[in-house]
Amino acid sequence: MDPGEVGLADRQKPAERNPPRSVLFTPEGRKAGVPMEGIAAVLGVSPDSFYFADLHAPGDRELEVLQKEFRSHPLAIEDVRTRHQRPKIDVYGDQYFLVFYRIGRSGENGDWVLQEIDFFIGPNFLVVTHDSAVHLLDATYERFCRELGKKDVSGLLYDILDSIVDEYFEFFDDLGDRFEQVEDEIFEHYEQVNLRRLLGLKKDLALLRRIVAPERDAVNVLLRRDPPILDAARIFYYQDIYDHLIRIADSIDTYRELATGTLDAFLSIQNNKLSEIVRKLTIVSTVFLPLMFVTSFFGMNFARLTDAGDTLFVTGMLVMAVLETGILVFLWWWRILGRRRAD
Repeated sequence: MDPGEVGLADRQKPAERNPPRSVLFTPEGRKAGVPMEGIAAVLGVSPDSFYFADLHAPGDRELEVLQKEFRSHPLAIEDVRTRHQRPKIDVYGDQYFLVFYRIGRSGENGDWVLQEIDFFIGPNFLVVTHDSAVHLLDATYERFCRELGKKDVSGLLYDILDSIVDEYFEFFDDLGDRFEQVEDEIFEHYEQVNLRRLLGLKKDLALLRRIVAPERDAVNVLLRRDPPILDAARIFYYQDIYDHLIRIADSIDTYRELATGTLDAFLSIQNNKLSEIVRKLTIVSTVFLPLMFVTSFFGMNFARLTDAGDTLFVTGMLVMAVLETGILVFLWWWRILGRRRAD
């Protein structure tokens, strides 16, 4: 389903969920697994520490603990309970609630999938929730743990958002390849499947536009740093994400115009082919119309024509031959049979 089609989230069964990841990074960069319950007291004692949690299809109990420990706004918790939210960022005091979408290939059949990821962002914590398994988060987290330097919200949030936006380019490149293939085939021969594929491309472009445009505005809010949660030294990195989203949005508009032009050309080609068929049928009708008139007239069993002799038969055949020759010469002179008329 597309973002913006809000409905109650059907949570997966506990047996199908990945275990929650709950990690505390000390100011020295060491990490340790800790339960979420009671983490607010730990962060109060050590404000320079950084807490990260990855919740796969969280239940009501986990959401209650999340709201209690970080004083998350009830509206943000409600947005997690409902799915297909529009990409956005909400500011609640000194916290952000960010809705972002991943477009990536599934591990099963390689098809493109759309996955909603919700972020609770605070001065020293980052909590991520999602319904379906997102392998990108696991890979990004492992890479973040291997990096040297300070572990903070700005670093991990940038790594996740940057990885998501990089996959947008892969999806967009795939759209470009499909568009070029349809464009080549559409002018070679007419097939109804090409029209369906072209309309499918326009739908995918519209879907990507509905995701990228609000996400660009959300990243712009992060750049304003109000409240200043992100590290000032990392702002340039988030500016790079913002520039990538602008580039994708501009490219989407370009491809949508090309797709619309290709669709118009496709329909024009079909209209021209239909016009050519009608023209040929009209020529055939025009050529055989005098023959039909003459033969049908003489086919009437009038008393005057019943005893017609050979002379009348030969005369009728000559009249039909002259009429057909005159019609063909006229059509040829009028450029309908190939001769270009001198205007």
